[in-house]
Amino acid sequence: MANITDLVKIARAEIGTQEDDKHQNKGSSIEKYQESTNVSGQGWPWCAAFVDWCVQQFADGGGINITDVPRTASAFGLITWANDNHYQVFNPPIKTNDIQPNPGDIVVYEFSHTGIVSAKGDSNHDFYAIEGNTNPGGGRDGYEVAERGRNYSSVRKFVRVSGEAA
Repeated sequence: MANITDLVKIARAEIGTQEDDKHQNKGSSIEKYQESTNVSGQGWPWCAAFVDWCVQQFADGGGINITDVPRTASAFGLITWANDNHYQVFNPPIKTNDIQPNPGDIVVYEFSHTGIVSAKGDSNHDFYAIEGNTNPGGGRDGYEVAERGRNYSSVRKFVRVSGEAA
């Protein structure tokens, strides 16, 4: 079985991938992400498609059962997928004894955006995440895959796909 850090490596290898024309939600490099969903064509926000694609690559490496891979084009749909497949879904931590996100967890933001947690936080951010369809300002409808520092205040849920029990 693959290690959950392999999911972060897969996502990290995609950093810098951009749309052919910025803010058009399409392009030859973006098409592979969009094809990993249950929605056809291009021209729609692809942050969830990026996460789908990364998880599918992780599954191909033995990380999770291939029948469990997400195919949603919706950031919030990843929460439904996780619940349907009995993955651990948890709130952002408020207290020190709350579940803390780990690298490899999926993060779903309140503003309908998603990514893969890549690192623990520092003095400026609670955690770091690799996200598709973002921009230098950290927006949810950008043009590239990038790593962003984020804070818990913007998080709706985290999803743990490492096989740990809920």
